[in-house]
Amino acid sequence: MKPPLLLPMGLIKTAKDAARAAKRTAEFKIKRVTENTLSDLLGLPGMVVTEYALEKQAESELLHIFCHHQHEVAQCPNCGEASQEIHEEEAG
Repeated sequence: MKPPLLLPMGLIKTAKDAARAAKRTAEFKIKRVTENTLSDLLGLPGMVVTEYALEKQAESELLHIFCHHQHEVAQCPNCGEASQEIHEEEAG
């Protein structure tokens, strides 16, 4: 697996000791992780991310995300009608 890209050293100054690190952490708005956290971060309202898979392709990896609807009825983003059935799918 290829290592993730990192920001160049010196671009962001970080605290070097525990006291300053604790003070810096206090500035963050820390949120608890819930079942909707990943969906919210990915901008998938009304969906729940259930699984993921990594697929290696040449020099990179593709992330596949599998979701299901949070509610039994959803509004189709194309036609706008409420439906319990999937009547259109889009591969991304």
